[in-house]
Amino acid sequence: MKQIFPVLMTLLLFIPAGCSKQEEITSYTVPKTDSGLGPAGSDSAMAPAKDVRMLAAILPDSPQYWFFKMTGAPEQVQAEFEPFVQFLKSVSLKDGKPEWKVPENWEQLPGNSMRFATLKVKGSDPAVELSVMPLPANSDLNEALLSNINRWRDQVGLGNITEAQLKAASDTPALDTELFTVKAGDQTMTVVSLKGKMAANPMGRAPFASGMMGGGAGRPAPGPSPANPPVAAAPSPVKFETPEGWKPGRSGGMRKAAFNITAGDETGEVTIIDLSKEYSPLLPNINRWRDQVGLKDITEAELPKESEQLKAGDLEATYVKLIGPETSKPAKAILGAILYRDNLAWFVKFTGPPKLAEQEQDRFKQFVQSIRFE
Repeated sequence: MKQIFPVLMTLLLFIPAGCSKQEEITSYTVPKTDSGLGPAGSDSAMAPAKDVRMLAAILPDSPQYWFFKMTGAPEQVQAEFEPFVQFLKSVSLKDGKPEWKVPENWEQLPGNSMRFATLKVKGSDPAVELSVMPLPANSDLNEALLSNINRWRDQVGLGNITEAQLKAASDTPALDTELFTVKAGDQTMTVVSLKGKMAANPMGRAPFASGMMGGGAGRPAPGPSPANPPVAAAPSPVKFETPEGWKPGRSGGMRKAAFNITAGDETGEVTIIDLSKEYSPLLPNINRWRDQVGLKDITEAELPKESEQLKAGDLEATYVKLIGPETSKPAKAILGAILYRDNLAWFVKFTGPPKLAEQEQDRFKQFVQSIRFE
């Protein structure tokens, strides 16, 4: 029997934008970044890794894409491979919302601020869940597919695939086939079945592609290089003043701007992204950032004490400075600002070590205050 679930809210993301002039500027250089992906170069190196299997799929639609993802112990997820594939085949879109047939051994749970819906395997311990999340569509489908697939591969310690490999995806679902497609009505889903190792808290990172969101704290996305050519970004209505010393990072797609910052042996990243205002409430996004650096959630009543209002032209941005506990290894920090304009929410975010966050705080705030829209 098909069920239709109301859209609650989309994830929060981060996008780089540049801004502001300073009285005193420190000279920075672009950090050398490892061209390979995997546990040693990712957030997964920050926690003991465990064997996992990931099943994930992307259903393109307009004005948003739909993401379906299940991650867990290999033997648990392997047992759900056939139900997962049949579930995908049952998905259809009606008025921009997905419908599906719930597998016999699964149950539907209420969605939350981060998810459109959650489905759980009955009796699973630890719980095996499938998350369903919408995210605004990228103008380039291949870019969106490739960046998300490579982010998922990075999460489980696997290297990147190329666009040629993406186009060569099998049309026959199989557990040990890492990339294949599934027909859902007249739509085609791109699906991955990945086995590898993942850090204990994979959701501490942005839930979608690194090409759409900021990387882990302390690890900026690689800047342009022969091995990592710049991606041309679509024209953006957002304008800003870039602080001296901030070097262009990887932008394009949902990333309206990105910058890498280096001082000594410390590196950080600033990103700017826009998402639907309707699915991007303020407090859940701030609490997500707090969770990323190891801080507890706050309530609506506590928000005014834990944030600051900055003027960006005729708009107001809510700014937070989040320094993770010293006991965290490594300690993480986020400087973040969220502002709303028309039907969009704009996320401006610095991620990096606490010392660099303290050093860049004034520049970051000036950057936010310099933001204007055409």
